Amino acid sequence: MNRKSILGLVVFCMIIACFLTPGQASAATPDKVKIGLMFGLTGAASPIGPLQLDGAKLAIKEINAAGGVKFGNKKVPIEALVKDDESKPDVAIRRFRELVEESKVDVIVGQTFAPISAALNKEVKKTPVAYFPVNVVAINMFQKSEMAETTFAIHGAAYSIGYAGAAYIADKLGYKNIVFFGPAYAFGRDQWAGAKAAFDKRGIKVEYVESPVGTSDYTSYLTKIGEKKPDIVMLAHWGVDAVNVLKQTYETGLKKKSKIWFDWMTNSFGSGVPPEALEGVYSLMSWYHDMKGFQDAAIVKASDAFTKRFTKEYNYPPDPYSAMAYEGVMEAVRAMELAKSTDGKAMAKALMASPKFDSMKGQGIWRADHQPLFKYGAYVVLGKGAKERKDKWDLVKIIGAYTGEDYLPALSTSGY
Repeated sequence: MNRKSILGLVVFCMIIACFLTPGQASAATPDKVKIGLMFGLTGAASPIGPLQLDGAKLAIKEINAAGGVKFGNKKVPIEALVKDDESKPDVAIRRFRELVEESKVDVIVGQTFAPISAALNKEVKKTPVAYFPVNVVAINMFQKSEMAETTFAIHGAAYSIGYAGAAYIADKLGYKNIVFFGPAYAFGRDQWAGAKAAFDKRGIKVEYVESPVGTSDYTSYLTKIGEKKPDIVMLAHWGVDAVNVLKQTYETGLKKKSKIWFDWMTNSFGSGVPPEALEGVYSLMSWYHDMKGFQDAAIVKASDAFTKRFTKEYNYPPDPYSAMAYEGVMEAVRAMELAKSTDGKAMAKALMASPKFDSMKGQGIWRADHQPLFKYGAYVVLGKGAKERKDKWDLVKIIGAYTGEDYLPALSTSGY
């Protein structure tokens, strides 16, 4: 090829490039976006998984009703592909590979159990698809050496739950004779690590009691705890265990002897026990469907609007985990729109370049460890008795909120 021909080819390429945006130059805008939704729809996570799925599906429905995901001047619809991880890590890994390799999804949103999120985070390190776990994950997953570049965990870690609960008990309720009762799995032990850090900071010694995995009858543990005559008992169980321990706290009479603090309440747990078992029980919730009376009018308005839309769609009010699944999908879509791409690494860079976002928990901001600091980390609630309730979903009342950066562990503790 002579010099004249080469010069002509170069000029032609430059003219073509002028008509392409940076995103178009590297990849064409897709005709649709595929989002994989994977939760524990059966197995031990099944009290929560279906509620998460409903939140995620509502977000996708609303986005599609508005025209879809916006890539520049074009909007494209979302196709949702639903999988059940059966509450088992090995099943979840197989489903993940099916979604990524066979279905060619662009994003995965999901998970109900922390060990499954950890397992999939390792898969994402090898296959960097955008991954948004919307459950509470293990604290170790936020280590710089562990967190995948394209994983963003919007619901944070159980460590924060334990820390916030302990800080509130010590600072607001003033109790010092405390027993922490948790299960022998990551969700409970991470809460204990957070609670111990908060109590140690305040010079308060707490007795730790642990039940083995698979325990369903907590009577002997609760009886022995009652003999210690604590001012307050912190309970850190999850799923079916949560319902069982709450019921048995009431049935054994421990609730009459000591105050009860249930670390992480959901609609599913609260509605699964008699009103008498929940009445007067302190808890933290990541969000609640009835925020009326809360001090921040903007939060009340945003929460009420979401609750109305969700209830209209499903005929029941949203669980906190429904809300966080909804927010997880919204952030996944925001990442695609910012990046003008479905590439996981491009989405990750776009989110970290524009980390602030609005939510029904107030403004959130993604930290370097890929968990967000919200204006309101969690809400403090008090269980209602039968006489106080308007209906079966009127479970608790908001009495406060946990705010501040110490809701999350310092980035330096995770290697940042």
